[in-house]
Amino acid sequence: MAIKIYRRIVSAFFLFSLCCTILLLYSGCAQKHSSSAVSKIQLPEWVTNPSKNGVIGGVGYCAAHINGYAGQKELASKRALEDIARQKGVLVNSILLVSSKSSNNIKMPDTTAKNISSYQTQQNIKAYIKEIWVNPVNKEMYIYMIAE
Repeated sequence: MAIKIYRRIVSAFFLFSLCCTILLLYSGCAQKHSSSAVSKIQLPEWVTNPSKNGVIGGVGYCAAHINGYAGQKELASKRALEDIARQKGVLVNSILLVSSKSSNNIKMPDTTAKNISSYQTQQNIKAYIKEIWVNPVNKEMYIYMIAE
């Protein structure tokens, strides 16, 4: 009687171990697949080299935003303008408050920008949006602006 119980315990443990091993192998394959998809995505050239051939350009970046696409675009545009202003020698001081909220145990960034600007010169910064690129995997937005 004790031998039958022992055999059932051993066989149940073996089945449990087999299921865990299959699950671990499957999750490992899923991670490899998703990381290979991320590595295939290339950033546009202007993200790393916005100013070239005498043209002053700036890049603004914003991750997912609580106000959606419009809030993301507004913050990325401000950051691109600040990048151009720094290149032109205009001092821009800004305070950025970052907090996070969770939804279904996933932390989502909630970026709120409060800009307090002071300028060394009376120079106005004029620029236009040349290109917008959104990463299809993590929805990060990059905005490329050119100074006029």
